[in-house]
Amino acid sequence: MDKRTPSKWLTLLAACFGLLMLYIDLFIVNVALPAIGQSFRAPLGTTSWTISGYVLMIGILPMGMGRLGDLWGQRLMYLAGLAIFSSASLACGLAPNITTLILFRIIQGIGAAIMTPGTLSIIVRAFPAHQHGLAIGIYGGISGLGLIAGPVLGGLLVQGDSWRWIFFVNVPIGLIAILMAMLFVPESRETNKAGAIDWPGLLFLSTGLLFLLFGITRAGDAGWTDGAVVASCLLGGMVLVVFVITERRVRQPLIDLSLLRNLPFVMGCLSFFFFSAALFGSQPYWSLFMQNTWGYSPLQGGLAFLPATGLIALFTPFTGVLAQRAGSRLYLFILLGLLLTGVSFLYVVLALSPQSNYLNGLLPPFLARACGIPLFTSCATLAIVSALSSKQAGLSAGTLGMARNIGTAFGVAVLSQIYLFHMNAALPAVPGASKAAAERFTAAGQGASHIFLAGIIVDGFKLISLICLILCCGAMVCAFFIRPRLRAKSADLTVAPEACSLSASKG
Repeated sequence: MDKRTPSKWLTLLAACFGLLMLYIDLFIVNVALPAIGQSFRAPLGTTSWTISGYVLMIGILPMGMGRLGDLWGQRLMYLAGLAIFSSASLACGLAPNITTLILFRIIQGIGAAIMTPGTLSIIVRAFPAHQHGLAIGIYGGISGLGLIAGPVLGGLLVQGDSWRWIFFVNVPIGLIAILMAMLFVPESRETNKAGAIDWPGLLFLSTGLLFLLFGITRAGDAGWTDGAVVASCLLGGMVLVVFVITERRVRQPLIDLSLLRNLPFVMGCLSFFFFSAALFGSQPYWSLFMQNTWGYSPLQGGLAFLPATGLIALFTPFTGVLAQRAGSRLYLFILLGLLLTGVSFLYVVLALSPQSNYLNGLLPPFLARACGIPLFTSCATLAIVSALSSKQAGLSAGTLGMARNIGTAFGVAVLSQIYLFHMNAALPAVPGASKAAAERFTAAGQGASHIFLAGIIVDGFKLISLICLILCCGAMVCAFFIRPRLRAKSADLTVAPEACSLSASKG
């Protein structure tokens, strides 16, 4: 037993190291977007596809890749994703033009989509059931370091043409992650089903999600009534219907549709969808508000998130232990996490004004969500993972990733259209106001016009926060329905005090 314990923790470290790279990359690119556009002299609509192309891949592929990992082996898939991601990062850094950069960002997204389910499923398989909460908490805490490092590194590296270093930095990290995975991650798969791949199901699932997510992503710029958006969403829905019909008829389906009757699993994923739409969907607008409305530099904008992200990284391991001990009360902590996150948006709606500053305007909601995010993510992740068997760890991780990423894209699209609608309604009242500047949260102009426009932008930001509050309420409704099955499984989710103390001491 003692010989196996170091392997368990080294496996956790190896999986978290790869995830750390993904989180750093995600937030660095957000900070670097303006510099990339200036370097290539590309319009914002084109440059934004360096993010959108990546998001499309990590939205459509994790569910299928997670299931392939269950069948082929999570270690193999994780290593393949690391290799693709690291190689594509080098190519992104060397890209001679914006088209090439977008192409390799899509390939980078494919690597990330292959990696993402593996990181969580490797941990779930490595730890016994009574330590899943502790492992998920540590996993979340280490990945939370990426939330800290990403914006800060982005602010330091994004100076002129040095934006390329945001991709080069992934190469040495990726090589270390590959070495750690080869040394410390054991292979595991469903040996009795190896090779039984439902390729038509994988094709229909990926194609349907691609059309659906493309429509959602495009809706952020073109609106929900745009012909391409409507056609893409309808086509995606039709292909997903074909996927469901196919899965009902094949002998060994890619996804067992009986999972749709697993209430904790379905409601947990839906709760993550709404939570991600609110939190991560609104994240770009918080950065735009601080940088363009308040005049923060990229580094200052990154440092502004530091109090919240630091607390998230600190609290998440403890909330993992709390989740493990919660048993049938797990849903209450999920609700508490969502409540605190909702309060952060409510504060903005009620307290933010054109006269606000960082200390009284944004720091309080940052601190509220810093307490809510670890509670929700640790507890909801444990609820989803516990709803399926360890043999389906890749599927549960992939579905969770899909729900989170599609929720983020949905949130960005919805919030963008709501903000643009607000601006179109308010700007005619401001003489000489620049619509393009206002859409970027920039209060152009001077004197009374500038003051009035700044007030309209603040009102638009408050409206975004109000919609995020409503999305958090939707997540709370879904989280409440996790309750019945968790009561039935309380014996599996509860950890004896002495076991938890031992786990905490080893952590």
